Amino acid sequence: MHHRSIHRAAGCLLLVGISLAACASPPAKQQNIRGALTAIGSPIQSDPIGAWSSAWKKTFTATSLSYSPDGSDVGLTALATGQAYYAALDAPLTAQQQDATKAECGPNGAFSVPTSVTSIGVVFNMPSIRSLKLTPDLLARIFTGDINRWDDKAIAAINPGTTLPDAPIVPVTASTASALTSASTGYLAASPSWSSGVSNKWAKIPGGQEVKNFSDIAKKVDGTAGAIAFMDSASIGSRFDTALLSFGGSFVRMSKDSVAAAVQDGTTRTVATGVEFRLPDKTDHGYALGNVNYQAFCTSYKNGEVASLVKSWADFVVGPDGQVASTYFAGVASPSEESLRDASRLIEKIGSDQ
Repeated sequence: MHHRSIHRAAGCLLLVGISLAACASPPAKQQNIRGALTAIGSPIQSDPIGAWSSAWKKTFTATSLSYSPDGSDVGLTALATGQAYYAALDAPLTAQQQDATKAECGPNGAFSVPTSVTSIGVVFNMPSIRSLKLTPDLLARIFTGDINRWDDKAIAAINPGTTLPDAPIVPVTASTASALTSASTGYLAASPSWSSGVSNKWAKIPGGQEVKNFSDIAKKVDGTAGAIAFMDSASIGSRFDTALLSFGGSFVRMSKDSVAAAVQDGTTRTVATGVEFRLPDKTDHGYALGNVNYQAFCTSYKNGEVASLVKSWADFVVGPDGQVASTYFAGVASPSEESLRDASRLIEKIGSDQ
């Protein structure tokens, strides 16, 4: 049923002049859902939350959402102290984090569920190169400065027949900590050439250039001949070419289909802290470089109206209409259908002290 309902919602978006709200299934007791939500969390989720908010408010017309992208940790602290109704997180809740929310969220504390996947591509500003293939080892050597020319023999060896220019490679990175950097360095950590492990901050790279935020990378790459960088899919759009990467199988270009294939190979589990979804480390045909994004909610709110408001938001986000909205308007991918179904079951249990 869930699979068919996603296709139904997707079909609605193809009808010119019909709003997403017109496609949504009428929720029960819709007229009773009203109020203003406050949420704080990861800047990575700003675009999908904007897409969800627009669609949700068209369905629940007496609602509003104020979202502050102040960071995952800030959001979690705000949820634990009653300053926000939900938190947008870069990773699933830990047991320790859940314990910290019990004073505000009831004896069971908060729980987290996966809501979207932000894919990450390797972009490069070298127009003469097409269908460039790169391995974790090559990228590890590039992002440590060990390989610094585009016509390096190691790059040429896996790109036979491709004319590689005699030009410097300029790695571009962001100095601010980001979950997207964690995901990128996680991919590099598969190579013995990468000794820095998984980190949310890049080390200085010889011959590289640095910007402040992940969102600033696109402009720097666009203006720097020979640049290469890890970049989120929404920023890439149709503006940049991306390298074909390997995840233990054939070389794969980032696309909606290849990301969906990786999601199908991912794993879902429900634990005491909520639902967790993990992209596969290895996949034959999928593109598995990305960050799984989460939202954390209280299991119990102190006010029944607030609990209903939060539940309506959460249920919409993980439902088919919400997932179509974020995919279509924010360029993120959906977690697995299994993880979304499991998330919906937990959301239905949200209650109140009243």
